[in-house]
Amino acid sequence: MDDRNTAIVIGQGAAGLAAALALARQGVKVISISKVRPGNATCTVYAGGGFTLGVGGMSPEEHRAMTYDTGRRLSIPDLLDTFAYEAPSIVEFMQDAGVPLTVRRGGISVKRDPAFPLLGGKPLTDALARACLERGVSFVHNTAAMRLLLGVRGVEGVECLNLTSGEASFVRAGAVVLATGGAGALFYRTDNPQRITGDGYRLALEASCHLLDMEFVQFYPIGIDIPGGAHWFLDLGIIDSARLTGPDGREFLKEMLFREGIESGREANLLARDKCTVEIALESRKGPVLLHLEDIPREEWENNRYLASIGRMFPKSAPPWSGPVTVNPIEHYFPGGVAIGTSGQTEVPGLFACGEVTGGVDGANRVGGNALTNCVLFGRKAGEAAARYLRGEGIDVLDLTKAGLSASKAEAVEKEAAAGGTPDTGMHLKREIPAAPALTAAAWIEKWREAAEQAPPAGARAASSPEGLRKSLREYSSKYLLPVRDGLSLEEGLERLEDLRGLLERQAVRSSRDLLFAVENLGLWQTAAAVTVGALTRTESRGAHFRTDCAGEDPRWEKHIYLSTK
Repeated sequence: MDDRNTAIVIGQGAAGLAAALALARQGVKVISISKVRPGNATCTVYAGGGFTLGVGGMSPEEHRAMTYDTGRRLSIPDLLDTFAYEAPSIVEFMQDAGVPLTVRRGGISVKRDPAFPLLGGKPLTDALARACLERGVSFVHNTAAMRLLLGVRGVEGVECLNLTSGEASFVRAGAVVLATGGAGALFYRTDNPQRITGDGYRLALEASCHLLDMEFVQFYPIGIDIPGGAHWFLDLGIIDSARLTGPDGREFLKEMLFREGIESGREANLLARDKCTVEIALESRKGPVLLHLEDIPREEWENNRYLASIGRMFPKSAPPWSGPVTVNPIEHYFPGGVAIGTSGQTEVPGLFACGEVTGGVDGANRVGGNALTNCVLFGRKAGEAAARYLRGEGIDVLDLTKAGLSASKAEAVEKEAAAGGTPDTGMHLKREIPAAPALTAAAWIEKWREAAEQAPPAGARAASSPEGLRKSLREYSSKYLLPVRDGLSLEEGLERLEDLRGLLERQAVRSSRDLLFAVENLGLWQTAAAVTVGALTRTESRGAHFRTDCAGEDPRWEKHIYLSTK
């Protein structure tokens, strides 16, 4: 088969579907690969359906400033400009795709499906998937991308693994788009679906791409554990109606927001998720942090659509209005990721990336509503760029040396030089991180089946199972990678990672479920390594990254940390 007019898109959330649709509209044959069915078990489908962008009376300049400030001045300038000034174009793109939406000041709201009130992103993925099918996109599910195939011209396809049969295959293509999302399943407490496992980070690193700013893992401040049910989060606007108190009964979060000049929980939800997360995490070390849902009258829980949807998650024996609930931050989003240019291009010819798997737009912290805007805008742009690449029009690969200093970083350099010091003019740091073994799918299958045939020592079977390793990885993240960190524990974490790395090849695969977990553990381990090294390297506290031994921002750290395995 001639692959020069074929593109593979890995991932079927908003970013992957937008990329696939953009490619198909350019007449490209598109193969869309995912571990699940289109839109299912993606972060998009669980999103609230809100986009933030410069429309409806808010200018792109305002959106840019908001993103830059909220990201603690660490957004890459050209990516940020592209994001802010081109974002309004996604309105027409989505309308043409049949997405039901309304435009408001500063954003877009996807109209919810009343049959699925908690799945605010479902109408978005449903519409994009239908538009893709109408354009002839081939959807392949229950399939994992194991390895990017590289040749003299760059990327040449993907090695795939059928997660039911265990059969490996090679799918040739002239371009590949990574749209695999983040790695929320690394954490016990996450609002992400369980199939979000850092697959794209591993694939990109194995292809010699860099990841940037992986130390920034955004946690949603008010995470709750529904009694007998799910991990979930409540919008920070809830503190405008219900008290949030620390062990001493103070409304400590409101006090902090007042000092920061933020007037409400609703405003904090857009601009200060990082600060609220750190404040709650530190307060939780003293004792339980309680959200007094009983402050909200019962009739509001029954009549307010948002509150009613949350209330249905509580058991009838313990409704939300019956008393306070304990809250802790819950993992929500990865602002860092694969390094890209303004068209989604990477350092490898023919390889593009978009959505949460990428980094550079959000900086150290994300504005609420920017995630879906990022997914659709850069999904479309990556698809369009991949189509141009296939036509031979020429797309320059990403050149990391052209990354620019932020304005405040340049000012700090100038001041240090004027004071007679030696200015740190480095635009970024590069660090090498431990790598997961880079094997073919057939080699992995052989190792895992051999492990299953060997009788493990007494009591060791659970530890050698893929589910056992998943548990160990989550225990690792719970100990070392929560919002509040310190250098000594991160050093200890690196040593522990080596032990866990040895278990990747010794996973005993006995079923299709085992196979799924074993494959996903590769990405989870690689993500843990990237976050740990990034967090250890950044000796300051900024945005979603807080170190007790390096509290406070340092202007010299207004630069990016690029990670590679080679």
